[in-house]
Amino acid sequence: MLRALALAALTLAFASGGAETARAQYAEGGARGLAMGRVGVALGGQTWGQANPATWATAARGLGVEASQAYGLEGLRIAGASASVPLALGTLAASGRTYGADGYAETRILAGFAREVPLSSARTLALGLAVGYDGVSIDDFGSKGSLHLSVGVQGDVVPTVRAGFALRNALGFFDDTEADLTRPLGSVPSVAAGLAFRPSDRALLALDLDQNLDGDLSVRAGLEARVVQPLAVRAGVGTGPTTFSAGVGIYAGPLAADLAVEHHEDLGLTPAVSLQIGF
Repeated sequence: MLRALALAALTLAFASGGAETARAQYAEGGARGLAMGRVGVALGGQTWGQANPATWATAARGLGVEASQAYGLEGLRIAGASASVPLALGTLAASGRTYGADGYAETRILAGFAREVPLSSARTLALGLAVGYDGVSIDDFGSKGSLHLSVGVQGDVVPTVRAGFALRNALGFFDDTEADLTRPLGSVPSVAAGLAFRPSDRALLALDLDQNLDGDLSVRAGLEARVVQPLAVRAGVGTGPTTFSAGVGIYAGPLAADLAVEHHEDLGLTPAVSLQIGF
């Protein structure tokens, strides 16, 4: 019931209907990922673990914050933070984000752990786990909460190609019909696989396939190029829905600032900004 009401409310807000609208609205995981078409399943070493918690296995110590505003609407804002801390046994991580439209609010709080497992003297496999809480509240209709579980793996196929696989919101695959209707919009289960190709230190190409439980297969591709040492330029495309995105990253010592904008074929522009600092 809550989920059906939320879909109706967001449909009115967007003046465009259906599950595709709901799928497109969450610009989470940092502005770098948004600028690259929302890819990230095979990208290692990120403080943001939204695409694949296995990325934390190779992440440095860092703290990131992000903000975005879907389609320029004040009521559709995301604010989030994520941190990663490498330890001897693996990397600990934590993240949280809020999302809201008028009368509708979602909250997610996660804790994560990831580590590299040796497969041979020259090859490792990164394993990651994120557990937490997803909550949704709708004015005059109450609130609902559920456990969150995401798992993922990453590994190098060859030195220049990395592969990844992730199950996001995995517990949702076992929900009955009633539970499915009360699930927050941002907690729809999905299966994702990806490849990342890094021909040099200055170039990165990535491809993700994302099957959402509520929709069609999404294909996403992104690229990043270091034009000069402190500046990276990015672009990406996606299907289901059709999107085009672009952005830049600026690096200064331990500080990184990322800007991005995504164009949705029906709903317009989503700007995003994120900051990350190593410590």
